[in-house]
Amino acid sequence: MEQYTDEFYEVEPEDYRPVLIEPGNYPAELVDWSKEYSRQFRKLTLVMNFRIGADVIPSWFNIEPSDSETTVKAGWKSNFLRMYQGCLNVRLERRDRISMKPFAGRILKVEVVSITRDSDGSLMSEVNHYSRVKKILGVREEVMY
Repeated sequence: MEQYTDEFYEVEPEDYRPVLIEPGNYPAELVDWSKEYSRQFRKLTLVMNFRIGADVIPSWFNIEPSDSETTVKAGWKSNFLRMYQGCLNVRLERRDRISMKPFAGRILKVEVVSITRDSDGSLMSEVNHYSRVKKILGVREEVMY
């Protein structure tokens, strides 16, 4: 079958297609991160994409709005802030200027889980299961290029 091509049709990158891998702990590298507003949940979400082998697996955390493009703001009791302090072994003085730089260019140890239910709690068909990074467990070392 011939692939459809059109100069005005932008092909979606394959990197961000949902992927399913075995749940467990993996070495990973942070590919990129962004703040995205979810209209469905009316919340700001931090989306972090990790490279695990040849796959890119996302993670997302609820955060609070901030004007900064380079830092994140999160609540003291949020999953993100607790994970950040735990994996970096640092106690933050402020919660409104959380830098993402400690994760850049490093090998991270991450916990991957499988998503088997939809947002309504209904079990999805096995073909629709996918993986996400639940949390960063630790920072291991710098990536050598």
